[in-house]
Amino acid sequence: MTRITVICNDSDYFLRHRLHVVERLVDTGADVTVITGGNPMDKPSAGWRHEHVPIERFSFHPILDLKLVRRSLRHFRTEKPDAVHLITLKPAILSGLAAVLARKLGSGPRRILITIPGLGRLMSPSSTRQRAADRLARSLVDTSIRFLSSREGVRFTFETTEDRDDWLHRGLIGRHNSTVISGAGVDPERFYPASDRRVPPSMKILFASRLLKSKGLDAFVEAARHYSGNSKVEFLVAGMVEPHDPDRYAPELLERESAIEFLGEVYDMPELLRNVDLVCLPSRYGEGIPRILIEAAASAVPCLATDLQGCREIVHDGVSGTLLPPGDPDAMAASMIAAIDAYLADPELLDRQGRAGLELFRNGQFGADAVTAQFVRLLVDKGPATLSPG
Repeated sequence: MTRITVICNDSDYFLRHRLHVVERLVDTGADVTVITGGNPMDKPSAGWRHEHVPIERFSFHPILDLKLVRRSLRHFRTEKPDAVHLITLKPAILSGLAAVLARKLGSGPRRILITIPGLGRLMSPSSTRQRAADRLARSLVDTSIRFLSSREGVRFTFETTEDRDDWLHRGLIGRHNSTVISGAGVDPERFYPASDRRVPPSMKILFASRLLKSKGLDAFVEAARHYSGNSKVEFLVAGMVEPHDPDRYAPELLERESAIEFLGEVYDMPELLRNVDLVCLPSRYGEGIPRILIEAAASAVPCLATDLQGCREIVHDGVSGTLLPPGDPDAMAASMIAAIDAYLADPELLDRQGRAGLELFRNGQFGADAVTAQFVRLLVDKGPATLSPG
């Protein structure tokens, strides 16, 4: 029996984006343990175990970071997994180094699969973080990734070619030990178009993401204020509160904002998408492929998104949606207003672009089955631990 350990910095992220991979691994007969930070998880479904460990997601925290290294090392030496899947940057570095050390001590995993869903605020080439502490952090991350990449059996996956090419260009990884897997996978049996899509009396525009300014929520609210009192357009905000993120947008401000309808955290996203006309993600964040854009395409809903890597994988400008030039919140709000005015002037454009997005989803490798199969192959394949360049 193959023993696999999955380590992710946040339990909510794991449940939304990676649970289906674990369930498929269990179906193959693998013995799976999942270790996450974030909120303690309810008792998992039969077939896999869960352990909770505090992980500081937003900055380096010497005490918690050291605890993660020690906890990972103890787990690897005790449980002796054949493979580990490290998701997001902190587990990649801290648990990755622990896995290599466990090998030196005679009980480390043969396979170490590192998944970088997006480069985020620290590692993105477009990052504006220029403090000395941030430069030091990037330098330490670069050194750690180069070291891990040089170890046998260590592999990396990215959601976009641009992210992978950035790390290749910087010499952090090799072409032989990295590949691209398109997003986290969306289930077309849950996300599908409304059966009676027609031109609505008012256009409903949805922002659905973490409630962060860097996700463009500030620009979205500013654009909504422009249309305040206009019965032809409605602005909806759905998302998760990030109470400890310094970039958070306070939910109490959204609750008081008359220009938008704040839905809070929505648990039936497929149904919500079947009842909106446009999805908007004016992100300034180092995205992978934003899941909400894939879900929108599967639901035949066109998207407004920033002209950034990741977003371009789903939003083809003028075909499946509209790409907005990156800029400060005011500039992005102005671009959103211009795009929304174009949709209001030609409501049939929503239907045409929605159908194009659906075709793109169906022809791409964005479905949950395709994505899951690639991760399972990398973790349980009995042959040599090699990857195609992808």
